[in-house]
Amino acid sequence: MSTGETPPPGLFWCSEPYEGIILADLDRQAMRTVAERIQRLSDEHWWALDLSCRLMENDAWVGPTGTRFGTQVHADQQELRGMLTQAVHSANTKLASLQDTP
Repeated sequence: MSTGETPPPGLFWCSEPYEGIILADLDRQAMRTVAERIQRLSDEHWWALDLSCRLMENDAWVGPTGTRFGTQVHADQQELRGMLTQAVHSANTKLASLQDTP
């Protein structure tokens, strides 16, 4: 969610990574919409640091500073992908737990 964007009613984001990213009190259709949006955002951002990582693997920047940057960008990529995976999983788990309403 971008800065200033209001979450849908009943949707709360936890600030702690990997700990129940979504806490929601939504009906199944609203949760489906949220889960689909989270999946789209995950798909859009999955490769965000890929080019930098590949360049660093090909020695785009060498020396101690380059090594530190390469290590950090790879760690950041791993952390980002972990958070995206957790967000998608959390949304899908929540969606699966909701009953269809007639």
